[in-house]
Amino acid sequence: MKKVFEFLLLFSILLSACGKKMPTVEDKGNEVNSLGQTVYQDVPYIQEYSVKYYLSKEQQNLKLKSISQDRNGNIRILSDKGLLMPENGNLFYSGKLTKDISYTPLESKNIASIITADRQTIYLDDQYIFSNAWAGKIQIEHKMPQANVFAKGSDFNFLVSDQNTLAFIDENGNKIWTSSYKDVINLIYDNTNNRFLIVSPNAITEFSKDQTINILLERNGITSAALFDGKVVVGTKEGYLFLSENKLIKNLPWPEITTVKEIYGELWFGSTKGTFKLNKNGKYSYFAGERWLPGNEVTALAEGKDNSVLILTDKGLGKIILQEMTLEAKAMFYEKQVREKNIRYGFNCSVSSLDNGYASAKMNHQPSDNLWTAMYLASQLYRYKVTESEEAKLNAYEAFEAMERLHTITNIDGLFARSFERDYIVVNTKKKGWEKTEIETGSPAKMWIQGADHENWTWRSTASSDQAVGQIFALTAVLELADDEDWKKRALKCLDDMMGYIVENDMYIIDIDGEPTLWGKWNPDYVNSFPTNVGDRRLYSSNIIAFLQTAYKFTGKEKYKEKAYELMEKDGYLENLLRPISKISPSDEDEWSKNLSHEWNHSDDEMYFLAYQGLYQYAFDNQLKEQYKASIKDHWMVERPEKNALWNFIYSQTGEKEIDLDASILYLKNYPMDLRNWAVHNSHRKDIELLPENFRNQTTKELLPLAELPLHRHNGDIFKLDKEGNGDQLISAGDVWLLPYWMGRYYGLISAPTENMNSKTNNM
Repeated sequence: MKKVFEFLLLFSILLSACGKKMPTVEDKGNEVNSLGQTVYQDVPYIQEYSVKYYLSKEQQNLKLKSISQDRNGNIRILSDKGLLMPENGNLFYSGKLTKDISYTPLESKNIASIITADRQTIYLDDQYIFSNAWAGKIQIEHKMPQANVFAKGSDFNFLVSDQNTLAFIDENGNKIWTSSYKDVINLIYDNTNNRFLIVSPNAITEFSKDQTINILLERNGITSAALFDGKVVVGTKEGYLFLSENKLIKNLPWPEITTVKEIYGELWFGSTKGTFKLNKNGKYSYFAGERWLPGNEVTALAEGKDNSVLILTDKGLGKIILQEMTLEAKAMFYEKQVREKNIRYGFNCSVSSLDNGYASAKMNHQPSDNLWTAMYLASQLYRYKVTESEEAKLNAYEAFEAMERLHTITNIDGLFARSFERDYIVVNTKKKGWEKTEIETGSPAKMWIQGADHENWTWRSTASSDQAVGQIFALTAVLELADDEDWKKRALKCLDDMMGYIVENDMYIIDIDGEPTLWGKWNPDYVNSFPTNVGDRRLYSSNIIAFLQTAYKFTGKEKYKEKAYELMEKDGYLENLLRPISKISPSDEDEWSKNLSHEWNHSDDEMYFLAYQGLYQYAFDNQLKEQYKASIKDHWMVERPEKNALWNFIYSQTGEKEIDLDASILYLKNYPMDLRNWAVHNSHRKDIELLPENFRNQTTKELLPLAELPLHRHNGDIFKLDKEGNGDQLISAGDVWLLPYWMGRYYGLISAPTENMNSKTNNM
């Protein structure tokens, strides 16, 4: 009960007044923001997520055959050992399948099949067709001891098979018609044409209203059939076909179909590798792996109550919920999750371990605590500016304190730490419960140093360029968005100390040992040592000019402006950062260049875009601003196939009208609700067009929806098709989703919800 209560609390934010109509298309108005860009109107859309119910270890040998849900919401599953029902599950606490004891007399019956008809469950055993609905009056003796397949026709007549004989039986048990017929897989009543469809491995036939059998299709490998939009759909081991067209469709997520079903006006398929549905655009939405299902071998599909789809698999039941919500409701769901599972000393912990399940998340220090926390901090300031939420302001302040302490804990003005931890390893010391951490970068500095503010705290050294990007991004957010002057003074000191330290140390981050850190290098001797086609030359030039412009913007100190112009004019940094992104390619000029350029680095993209505000908005003059704009656009055009909402929204601030808003909204909508690291596999799919190996590692011509891909962070490869995982880690939405969403709200690209989404709740 405690777990259920926790879950309902977590979901109470997003549950909403839905109405009866389920929107199927985007509803985007014609409003524009201050830059003349279209604004997405945040109306309710359909968000999918899954609840899973697993077979226990003791039940692993059970064969799950069919499923039915009645109008009261009672779900019954037929196994080869009796009836089961789901118990307790929700999104984060999976349920189980337990013995159905609701009707005690059923325990002794040899039930062979169950169906749903007229929104009630009907049973077939070795003696009767019967139901517990209709006051139990439906009890029809069929006199076919081996009967195992049946379908209800008009009124209460039934077609029944025992794999040797077909019998048409009326409500009094009279066999109106019988015929020899072997190997029946399924029987389907077609109400429109007043006929039964008979499905067998080698044929689809009809039992017509004149009580004759007519062959409709003959072919090998038939596994299932269904009625959809007035047509007969046939599933096979090699794909599916519409009976009226008799053309096999093979370009599917997986062609080995096990079952077909029309659910809520959409065509769903079960297969030996997950389930998928046919969309109106002719493409498929694919649900596979434990993000969606307990097992991938689907045995049955059924329409569930309250906009859900029931998917029976070899390992249990998956229930896909189709929940109406707005983007803001999704944001509030993530907000609560981040606060409960991903906040460590104010840091946004990018990945929390779920060693004991979802209830208890273990948060460890991260190599990029600066970066992930900066992105979350900015998201909360954007949220505060558009909603005036005091909670968001408090969240941002807490994150800023963590970022600020990274500066003060080193006791060296301008040198910031990667992270800090209580009672962690100190130099040359092994403390109880902790293993000694060896150095991980090229700097000879020890990784963990005793803190300057308290002997029980240590800080992680070897600050890097991406950590510097995080610091600048966070401090700029505070200076631009905070309404507290004390915050701004403290942020300005951190910014000035940090950039002053870098400038005074010849464009290096000098670590505690007096040597440059491995990645904290913007000195021309280092940057220009790379061939022009190596990305680090362009990246470091772009980043440091953005940093210096930002420092000059807020401090007014000429040394930052002078250094920026020196680097641009004397050392070629302007030429470096304006170099077309298409020129970046692999290099074997030296081993270091080879190691840094063997493939496209998506962490570089993150560093570029987070620093573009300082590059473009704080340009020293309009000429530079136009040059920067062209460079940013050049980069964005290359990134465009990734459809990344964060990149698109940052790019929007250059004033361009075409920013792929539709793709950005789909990014936010399709990002999965379940942020656990479940295994995801797509490379087997037959409905995707694979590209040859390439420098950018773009695997497919078109990006798959994020709900079907491995979890994506902004510094990761979004085109990665496969990834292993077992659900024991939870990534933070603080940087991957909340930042682009609240940025979109702040920039006026996404409206506030246009309907009251909190007038009702709906238990899930």
